[in-house]
Amino acid sequence: MIKVNLRGHKQPKSAAKFVSPKNYTPVLLLAVALGFAGYGYWWYSSVTNQVADLDNQIKQAQAQKAALDNVIKQDQIYEARKKTLENRVKVIEGLQRNQVSPVMALDQLSEAVQRTQFVWLSNLDQNNAILTMNGVGTSLNAIADFYTNLTATGYFKNIDVSNAQDSAGNFVFSLKAEFSPPRTAAPAGQPAAAGGN
Repeated sequence: MIKVNLRGHKQPKSAAKFVSPKNYTPVLLLAVALGFAGYGYWWYSSVTNQVADLDNQIKQAQAQKAALDNVIKQDQIYEARKKTLENRVKVIEGLQRNQVSPVMALDQLSEAVQRTQFVWLSNLDQNNAILTMNGVGTSLNAIADFYTNLTATGYFKNIDVSNAQDSAGNFVFSLKAEFSPPRTAAPAGQPAAAGGN
């Protein structure tokens, strides 16, 4: 018996073969396009990260600026207070320096009168540092000695005898002088203080 195979014989299945295209240009263009797309995505994400970092740095810098603005405002307030207090201190020191102590003025005046013989004061007025005196002397020489003794104390300057008249054997006089205590030597960095407390 003869067997006839009507189905044909089976051919072994071969693995699918990759058919290489004859033109590589489209594949190359696709690879380049994918490369550019990948690079573009990487560049965009790095720029986005840089922008986010810079935004964070800007926020931190603005927060620091706000904190420093408060410090600057406080400093300006303290500087203004300091300047005001320094001005007050200068005014007080100026007043103390220019203050005329009546006790010291009378003490120096009494020394000048005691050193002068035959001169008596009948009236004394003080207007700030200006002393106006009226008195009686037995002679013009006694009045001149009083003038010299006032100058010798070192506490009186601009002495002006404006009037000396003979009145029944005595001389009535008017005298004006500026009381100016000598400046004492001050430590370095401080103004010289005048006597007068």
